Amino acid sequence: MKKGLILSILLTIATAISAQEAFTGKFYCEALKATMQLSLADNNIALPDLDFEDTYGYLKGNLNGTWVILKVKKADDKKALVRMISDMGNDAQDVELTFNSEGNIEMKLVGGEQNIKTIEGSKYVKLPKAIVFVKK
Repeated sequence: MKKGLILSILLTIATAISAQEAFTGKFYCEALKATMQLSLADNNIALPDLDFEDTYGYLKGNLNGTWVILKVKKADDKKALVRMISDMGNDAQDVELTFNSEGNIEMKLVGGEQNIKTIEGSKYVKLPKAIVFVKK
C-alpha cells in the first residue's frame, strides 16, 4: 500500500516537471514586438537589467514595462497558469499560457483587471484577448 502511494506521488511530480519543461525557450509576438523567455521547470532565467533573482521567465516588448514570472501556479502538457509582476513591482497579473495546435503559445490574461498593457501611439491600451507567441 505504501509503495503504491509513493509511486503515485512520484509519477505526479514527474508529470508536473515534464509539463513545465514543455514551456521552455524563447517565443516572439510580432504584433506586440514582444519576447517571452520561459523556463517553467527551472527557476533559472537571470534578468541582468533588473534587481530580481533568477526567475521562471519574463515578457518584454511594446508593453508597460517588463513582466517577470515569479510563480508557476499550475502546469500540464498543454497549459500553464503563472503569476507575473511588473518590473516596477506595483502591478501583478495571472496569465494562462496554452499550446495551440500549431505548437505556438497563446497567452491570455486571467482575472477581472488587465494590468499588462500594450502601447499604441502614446497611450496604454488593453491587450487583445489572446496573444500568440511563436517559438524562436
